[in-house]
Amino acid sequence: MAAVNLILTNAFDLLLAPFGGRPWLAMLVVSFITGVGLLAIFRYTSNQRSIKRSKGQIMADLLEVLLYRDDMRAVIRAQGRLLLHNAVYLRYALPPVVFVIIPFVLFAYQLDLRYGHRALAPGESAIVGVAVAPDVDLDTVTLSVPEGMTLETPGLRMPSADEVDWRLRADEPGDFVVRVGTPSGEYEKRVVVGGWGERVSMERVAGGFLNLLKNPGEPPLPDGAPIQSIRINYPDSRMRAFGWSMLWLWPWLILSMVFGYALKGPLGVQI
Repeated sequence: MAAVNLILTNAFDLLLAPFGGRPWLAMLVVSFITGVGLLAIFRYTSNQRSIKRSKGQIMADLLEVLLYRDDMRAVIRAQGRLLLHNAVYLRYALPPVVFVIIPFVLFAYQLDLRYGHRALAPGESAIVGVAVAPDVDLDTVTLSVPEGMTLETPGLRMPSADEVDWRLRADEPGDFVVRVGTPSGEYEKRVVVGGWGERVSMERVAGGFLNLLKNPGEPPLPDGAPIQSIRINYPDSRMRAFGWSMLWLWPWLILSMVFGYALKGPLGVQI
């Protein structure tokens, strides 16, 4: 999973680099690629001929219900066939969804990495939380910050949660690295201050498929490390249009569907 994250993260960095301060233009491009990509996956993982035939049968059943609406027996027979042909359609249309879900989820986490949260602003504070293994002495865990950042509080040690929290302040814009110290070594976490559309990784985590799937922005912590995760509580981010503020997920979903339905005809895809 770490290798997949690395490839996808670099690919998205290259794709979105020209749109740094233009989030809506970036969203249009990503949504177009998403719509076309999902259409291609659906086309080549589904039985297109059977889907087309099932849709035709469903349409014929609907027309029969309308044409013979005064004949109750004919309507009931048509409705029975309609249910049957819908079941057949679902049989052919649902399996490709499994193949569609995989890239969809990977794309979603990549977009959330860039648009789900914003970088810290100069002068803004955030909590750094370090989760450790149960056998680690919390008193031995330290945090050091580079020039341009300030630790505002000593570590708050919470034995019941196996966690130590600090509050740091971002003094200058830039790309920084904080270091968590333990008796067995130091572990780094990237902190972004200033800018928009930067990769903003909330958490660097230890290995594990789901952990890495949800946190693609940084390499995993080494196997056997006493640190389980290093988390920065970045502020949430919203996209704005015509006075509306919205989560990035909604424009992505809506625009991807618009592009998909607009292009399914020209690309010859039956959905």
